[in-house]
Amino acid sequence: MELQFSGMVTELAGCGEDEWEGHPSPTSWVKEECRTTGTVAWNALVVGKQAVRMPASARALRDGQIGFSHLALMARTAEWIGGLPTVAGVPAPEFDESALLARARIRLVAQLRRECAHLRHAGDPRRFLTEQVEEVEARFLELKATEGGALFLHGYLDTEGGATLRTALEPLARPAGAGEERSRERRFADALVELASHALDNGALPQHAGQRPHLQVTATLATVRGELGAPAAELELGGPIAAETARRLSCDAGVTRVVFGADSTVLDVGRATRVPATATRRAVHARDRGCVWPGCHRPVSWGEVHHLTHWGPGSTDLANLVAIC
Repeated sequence: MELQFSGMVTELAGCGEDEWEGHPSPTSWVKEECRTTGTVAWNALVVGKQAVRMPASARALRDGQIGFSHLALMARTAEWIGGLPTVAGVPAPEFDESALLARARIRLVAQLRRECAHLRHAGDPRRFLTEQVEEVEARFLELKATEGGALFLHGYLDTEGGATLRTALEPLARPAGAGEERSRERRFADALVELASHALDNGALPQHAGQRPHLQVTATLATVRGELGAPAAELELGGPIAAETARRLSCDAGVTRVVFGADSTVLDVGRATRVPATATRRAVHARDRGCVWPGCHRPVSWGEVHHLTHWGPGSTDLANLVAIC
C-alpha cells in the first residue's frame, strides 16, 4: 500500500502546479490533504521517482523481505548518488542496487542508514560535509515556560551535537539498581538536570554581573523553618516552589540574610555563609566517598552534602550530614 501510495504521489508531482491547489509543492499538498508528516510525504515522492531504477527492491518489499523504511533509505541514496556531477572528467559512481539490497535484507533500518551514509560520503565527501554543516546551522533549542515556571523543551541537534549530548547523558541516565521505576525518558530528563547542576556547582560557566551563575532561591525565614501559613519560596528564572523544595536546595548552599523593615526597606544584608562549611564538606567526602543512595555510584564530585534532619531545626555537624547526588 505504501508503494502504491508513492506512485500516486509521483503522479501528482507530474501533473503540474494547477493540481496542487495552491500548495508550493506536491509534498506540501500530500502533507496537508493526507494528514501526514513532511518526511512521510517526501519519502513517498522519492520512492515513487526511484522505483523504476530499483525494480528488485520494489519486488523485495512486496515479498516482505524488506520494509518500506528500508526502501525509502535506498531510494534517497539512489537519488543522492544519481545527482552527483562529473568531476575533472571522472564520471560519478553509479548506484549499485543489488549490493545495497543484499545489505537491506539482513540489516535493521538504523544499520542500513549508516551504510547509506558511507555510500554518500564515498560518492562525494565535499557535498557530504556541506550537508553536515547545514545541519549544524539548523540547531535550535526552544525553552517554553509554563505559568508555574516549568519548561517545555523542543529542539534539534545535528549528528555531532546529538552524539555529544547523548555521550554526556547516557552514563547519568543508567537505571539506579534493581528497584528502578523511572522510565528511560524520565532518566534522561533527570540526567540533563544533573549535568547542568554539576556545571553550576563546579563554577565552570562564564561570570555574569561579577559572579558565577547558580540557582537563586528567595524565601522568608518562616518558609525555611517550615512554619504553617508561610508563603512559597521564589526560584529565579522559575517560579514559586514548595517550602520543602527550598529547604532541600538550601541544604548545600550559600545563604545570605536580608532584613526588611515594615515598609519593605532593606535594613541589613549579611555576608553569604556556606552551609555546611568547607572543612565539614571535606570530612563528609572523605567518609562517604560517593553518593550514599543504595545502587548509586556517583563520585563525591557529582554530589552534594545534605542534612539528614534539615539544618533549620537540626544541626550542621558531621553526624547529621551525608553525601548524596
